[in-house]
Amino acid sequence: MSPVPKRAGLLFDSGRMFYGRLPRAIVGGSALLLVGILLAIALTDALQSEPVAWTSISCALILITFLAFGFSRIQVLENEVRLRWFPFYRRRIPIAAIRRAAPATVHGLRYGFGLRFGAFGLGIIQDTGPAVQLDAGRGYLLSLGSADRQARFLAALAAAGVNVQRF
Repeated sequence: MSPVPKRAGLLFDSGRMFYGRLPRAIVGGSALLLVGILLAIALTDALQSEPVAWTSISCALILITFLAFGFSRIQVLENEVRLRWFPFYRRRIPIAAIRRAAPATVHGLRYGFGLRFGAFGLGIIQDTGPAVQLDAGRGYLLSLGSADRQARFLAALAAAGVNVQRF
Protein backbone atom coordinates (compact mmCIF):
# COMPACT_ATOMS: atom_id res chain seq x y z
CA MET A 1 0.00 0.00 0.00
CA SER A 2 1.53 3.33 -1.03
CA PRO A 3 1.58 6.32 1.33
CA VAL A 4 -1.15 8.91 0.89
CA PRO A 5 0.26 11.87 -1.05
CA LYS A 6 0.15 15.26 0.64
CA ARG A 7 -2.38 17.69 -0.71
CA ALA A 8 -0.93 20.48 -2.76
CA GLY A 9 -0.72 23.64 -0.70
CA LEU A 10 -1.25 21.93 2.68
CA LEU A 11 0.92 23.79 5.20
CA PHE A 12 -0.42 22.29 8.46
CA ASP A 13 -2.66 19.43 9.46
CA SER A 14 -3.39 18.83 13.13
CA GLY A 15 -4.73 15.37 12.48
CA ARG A 16 -7.67 14.19 14.54
CA MET A 17 -7.52 15.78 17.98
CA PHE A 18 -9.66 13.96 20.50
CA TYR A 19 -10.63 15.17 23.97
CA GLY A 20 -7.87 15.42 26.58
CA ARG A 21 -7.87 13.88 30.07
CA LEU A 22 -10.17 16.33 31.85
CA PRO A 23 -12.95 16.31 29.23
CA ARG A 24 -12.73 12.50 28.97
CA ALA A 25 -13.08 12.25 32.75
CA ILE A 26 -16.14 14.52 32.71
CA VAL A 27 -17.79 12.67 29.81
CA GLY A 28 -16.90 9.27 31.29
CA GLY A 29 -18.26 10.27 34.71
CA SER A 30 -21.48 11.52 33.12
CA ALA A 31 -21.90 8.30 31.16
CA LEU A 32 -21.31 6.18 34.28
CA LEU A 33 -23.86 8.25 36.20
CA LEU A 34 -26.45 7.76 33.47
CA VAL A 35 -25.75 4.01 33.30
CA GLY A 36 -26.25 3.86 37.08
CA ILE A 37 -29.56 5.70 36.80
CA LEU A 38 -30.70 3.36 34.02
CA LEU A 39 -29.80 0.35 36.18
CA ALA A 40 -31.72 1.82 39.12
CA ILE A 41 -34.76 2.39 36.91
CA ALA A 42 -34.56 -1.18 35.61
CA LEU A 43 -34.04 -2.76 39.05
CA THR A 44 -36.82 -0.82 40.80
CA ASP A 45 -39.45 -1.40 38.13
CA ALA A 46 -39.76 2.35 37.66
CA LEU A 47 -40.04 1.66 33.94
CA GLN A 48 -43.69 0.73 34.37
CA SER A 49 -44.55 3.97 36.15
CA GLU A 50 -42.11 6.32 34.36
CA PRO A 51 -41.43 5.22 30.75
CA VAL A 52 -40.53 8.80 29.82
CA ALA A 53 -37.64 8.76 32.32
CA TRP A 54 -36.22 5.59 30.75
CA THR A 55 -36.45 7.05 27.27
CA SER A 56 -35.01 10.45 28.26
CA ILE A 57 -32.05 9.02 30.12
CA SER A 58 -31.36 6.50 27.35
CA CYS A 59 -31.33 9.31 24.78
CA ALA A 60 -29.00 11.37 26.99
CA LEU A 61 -26.64 8.40 27.32
CA ILE A 62 -26.62 7.89 23.56
CA LEU A 63 -25.90 11.60 22.99
CA ILE A 64 -23.05 11.68 25.52
CA THR A 65 -21.55 8.53 24.04
CA PHE A 66 -21.83 10.03 20.54
CA LEU A 67 -20.17 13.28 21.66
CA ALA A 68 -17.41 11.40 23.47
CA PHE A 69 -16.07 10.28 20.10
CA GLY A 70 -16.09 13.79 18.61
CA PHE A 71 -12.81 15.22 17.38
CA SER A 72 -11.47 18.39 15.89
CA ARG A 73 -9.18 18.87 12.94
CA ILE A 74 -7.47 22.08 11.86
CA GLN A 75 -5.74 22.51 8.52
CA VAL A 76 -3.89 25.44 6.99
CA LEU A 77 -3.73 25.58 3.21
CA GLU A 78 -2.10 28.31 1.15
CA ASN A 79 -5.42 30.13 0.73
CA GLU A 80 -7.63 29.06 3.66
CA VAL A 81 -7.87 27.62 7.16
CA ARG A 82 -10.21 24.66 7.56
CA LEU A 83 -11.86 23.99 10.88
CA ARG A 84 -13.78 20.85 11.67
CA TRP A 85 -15.42 19.69 14.87
CA PHE A 86 -16.90 16.30 14.13
CA PRO A 87 -19.79 15.66 13.94
CA PHE A 88 -21.41 19.11 13.86
CA TYR A 89 -19.23 21.88 12.47
CA ARG A 90 -17.16 22.70 9.38
CA ARG A 91 -15.81 26.08 8.41
CA ARG A 92 -13.42 27.46 5.81
CA ILE A 93 -11.80 30.79 6.59
CA PRO A 94 -9.99 32.54 3.71
CA ILE A 95 -6.44 33.52 4.67
CA ALA A 96 -7.18 37.06 3.46
CA ALA A 97 -9.96 37.34 6.10
CA ILE A 98 -7.60 36.57 9.01
CA ARG A 99 -6.28 39.87 10.40
CA ARG A 100 -3.99 38.34 13.00
CA ALA A 101 -3.22 35.22 14.99
CA ALA A 102 -1.85 35.06 18.50
CA PRO A 103 -0.86 32.27 20.87
CA ALA A 104 -3.26 31.68 23.75
CA THR A 105 -3.79 29.22 26.57
CA VAL A 106 -6.96 27.39 27.57
CA HIS A 107 -7.17 27.03 31.35
CA GLY A 108 -9.36 24.39 33.03
CA LEU A 109 -13.08 24.75 32.57
CA ARG A 110 -13.05 28.49 31.82
CA TYR A 111 -14.34 27.94 28.29
CA GLY A 112 -15.86 24.47 28.57
CA PHE A 113 -15.14 21.76 26.02
CA GLY A 114 -16.29 21.01 22.50
CA LEU A 115 -17.74 23.61 20.17
CA ARG A 116 -18.19 26.76 22.28
CA PHE A 117 -19.58 30.24 21.66
CA GLY A 118 -18.61 33.14 23.92
CA ALA A 119 -17.06 36.60 24.16
CA PHE A 120 -13.92 35.14 22.54
CA GLY A 121 -15.94 34.17 19.45
CA LEU A 122 -16.21 30.54 18.46
CA GLY A 123 -14.05 28.02 20.26
CA ILE A 124 -13.06 24.53 19.30
CA ILE A 125 -11.84 23.32 22.66
CA GLN A 126 -10.61 19.74 22.94
CA ASP A 127 -8.23 20.12 25.89
CA THR A 128 -6.55 22.57 28.22
CA GLY A 129 -3.18 24.04 27.29
CA PRO A 130 -1.77 25.69 24.16
CA ALA A 131 -4.23 27.35 21.80
CA VAL A 132 -4.37 30.03 19.10
CA GLN A 133 -6.71 33.02 18.89
CA LEU A 134 -7.61 34.03 15.33
CA ASP A 135 -9.06 37.44 14.51
CA ALA A 136 -11.09 36.96 11.33
CA GLY A 137 -13.99 39.35 11.79
CA ARG A 138 -15.30 37.25 14.61
CA GLY A 139 -12.83 35.52 16.87
CA TYR A 140 -11.84 31.88 16.90
CA LEU A 141 -10.17 30.17 19.85
CA LEU A 142 -8.61 26.88 18.76
CA SER A 143 -7.10 24.50 21.31
CA LEU A 144 -4.18 22.56 19.91
CA GLY A 145 -3.20 20.26 22.77
CA SER A 146 0.60 20.70 22.61
CA ALA A 147 3.14 23.49 22.35
CA ASP A 148 4.71 21.79 19.31
CA ARG A 149 1.39 21.72 17.44
CA GLN A 150 0.76 25.36 18.42
CA ALA A 151 4.20 26.42 17.08
CA ARG A 152 3.69 24.50 13.80
CA PHE A 153 0.20 26.02 13.37
CA LEU A 154 1.49 29.57 13.93
CA ALA A 155 4.43 28.94 11.55
CA ALA A 156 2.02 27.70 8.86
CA LEU A 157 -0.18 30.78 9.31
CA ALA A 158 2.89 33.03 9.00
CA ALA A 159 3.98 31.16 5.86
CA ALA A 160 0.51 31.75 4.41
CA GLY A 161 0.83 35.49 5.03
CA VAL A 162 -1.08 35.97 8.29
CA ASN A 163 0.18 38.54 10.81
CA VAL A 164 1.28 36.29 13.70
CA GLN A 165 1.87 37.94 17.07
CA ARG A 166 4.26 36.24 19.45
CA PHE A 167 4.52 36.58 23.22
